Amino acid sequence: MIAIGQYLDISEVVCTATDYIVRQMDMSNIAQNIVFAVSSNYGSASARIVENAKGILTSDGWEAGVASWDNIPVSVISQVVGEDYFFVPTEWDRCMFIIKLIERRLEAGNDDPEDILLLKSVLNHKIHYCHMPPEKLQDLETYFDINGNPYIDPQVLHQSLWQAVYLQRMVVTSRDSSNLSNLISSPTPPTTDCPWFRVPIKDETLSGLPTELDRCLDESLSSTVSASRDNDDIEESCKATQGNVESEKVFTWTKIPPFRFSIAFANVSDLQSDKRVYGKTFWYAGSYWNLYLQKNHIPAKNTYQVGVYLHRANNATSNISAKNGLLNPDIFLHNVNYESTPKRYSQFNSSPSESDFDVYKFNSGLKGQEEKENIRDDTIASIKYTDQTHELIRSSSSFSRSRNSSSDERSLLTYEDHRNSIKVFFVIFTPSRRSKPTTTSFLSVPNDFCRSQSWGWKSNSMCVFNEDGTFPEGHDPHLKFMIVLGDV
Repeated sequence: MIAIGQYLDISEVVCTATDYIVRQMDMSNIAQNIVFAVSSNYGSASARIVENAKGILTSDGWEAGVASWDNIPVSVISQVVGEDYFFVPTEWDRCMFIIKLIERRLEAGNDDPEDILLLKSVLNHKIHYCHMPPEKLQDLETYFDINGNPYIDPQVLHQSLWQAVYLQRMVVTSRDSSNLSNLISSPTPPTTDCPWFRVPIKDETLSGLPTELDRCLDESLSSTVSASRDNDDIEESCKATQGNVESEKVFTWTKIPPFRFSIAFANVSDLQSDKRVYGKTFWYAGSYWNLYLQKNHIPAKNTYQVGVYLHRANNATSNISAKNGLLNPDIFLHNVNYESTPKRYSQFNSSPSESDFDVYKFNSGLKGQEEKENIRDDTIASIKYTDQTHELIRSSSSFSRSRNSSSDERSLLTYEDHRNSIKVFFVIFTPSRRSKPTTTSFLSVPNDFCRSQSWGWKSNSMCVFNEDGTFPEGHDPHLKFMIVLGDV
């Protein structure tokens, strides 16, 4: 129908046919729809199909397993699997997933060498290896493909280890300051000869399909702020200079890759109001972090709202209060991605060893009303900042920390950040329920995180609720989040 509509120059037919394809698309038919759109090249119709497919892949692609990615063009895969908003529980899981994608295509022998090189480029340049334990980096050096070539350049792994050591040194020597002093600000963007990672300089909510979201993030993360500023006052400078005509564009970034993890909160539809659900705890840069979710009832509007909070815990293990919260179950414990590891070919032998077939053990280590909240134990304070899109609130709350283990066991780089207050930026991504398959992102400037302190967002754009607080029929009962955080 798209071809007929374009041949007859009837745009309504093209739009109707494209709408139908987009509405019916899911992981079961996504490959054939992408191949159709790419091979046919129907202009904006093809572009729309591919963009919607990328949106589905970012939220559901990892969960479906590598077999569901067969026949998807590598040009599309490379634009998804390395992105911050790609849902994958840990950076290690992301690495294993891409290796298995490459392995599957090499064994099938149907891809051009250039396609394999493109996937390997993503594997070498889009993974934040510096947040993996040194033992994992050493293990990755033993992974070779069916041709005896390393999946990952050893220099990439060695450089990542040095980044981890450098981050440790900054943390343990910054005893009297909440800042690590690793932010760089400039009116011109950094050069492309070295990796750099942008830092939000204003609290903002953005939404869109991947390409649109990338464009919005690119514009937001290089904002108009005062030319004379100090790195320690990013947030204040940003707020004070909004609307200043005589200001200039400033890029703010760090050379240390941020920490990334994803979590799916189970059965949010059935969660009681004001009940918290705590995700597993992750170790990052000497501190322990987790994400918790709370569903709130708003009597004045007879509706419900979800709040999601990034929490800096006191330590790796603490108690969870049965009165205030629940521990989120691991709904991916038996996921297809954990049924096997990539085969371990040797550098000089194309036959995998028997140990390569061992079971893979899980080792994890818009428009709406949004509020950004700060919650801290036994703290009484009230500071409000309001603009057209969100409200920043500092409030008090009693918090009972969850009992959970850290994502991985640290050994060679075991250390603790003893500072009471640290400055951390974060971005929370979540697949939109109101406009599928777009992704909504909540950007937060570097904020002070004391121990047992939380910063997060409340929004009515994360979910669609029935009057009784449940999800509409057909909606996924689980709620996914992809988190990026950086200690600056």
